[in-house]
Amino acid sequence: MEFILNNKKYSIINHELYINYLMVDSYFKDHSLYDYNVSFDFLNPILSKDKIEFEDILKGTEVLEELIEKNEINFLPYGLRIDEHLNGNFKITYSDLVFKNVTVGEAIPLLIALNTLLNHQPIVSLTQIREELDNFLDKFRSYGDENG
Repeated sequence: MEFILNNKKYSIINHELYINYLMVDSYFKDHSLYDYNVSFDFLNPILSKDKIEFEDILKGTEVLEELIEKNEINFLPYGLRIDEHLNGNFKITYSDLVFKNVTVGEAIPLLIALNTLLNHQPIVSLTQIREELDNFLDKFRSYGDENG
């Protein structure tokens, strides 16, 4: 998938995007500070399996690609700004929310989580979104420490 934001072209391999959605889904189920009851319906087939094979990820990616083509899924909220730091990391800004020094690997999952919270019903305040996304980044960054 390719997208243009702030006159700069970005791209992500579609199966990596699918895996990012799996990570965000896992975060909301197991680590979020509040209960949002977040669910990505297109992930249900893979989440219902006892054992996940690479072919399952490829099939799920095909479904995700169809949703993207139909404009039924989007993780880029209107008004989002991404700036690149000199070190190659990103500064992600939405309204009053600013996340600095976000790595390439953290950026897409953070955007998925941000957009999910922005579209959540009932509405989630920007203060609570900030708190949740700070926790998200902490959990994301500590994963390597716990499993490495």
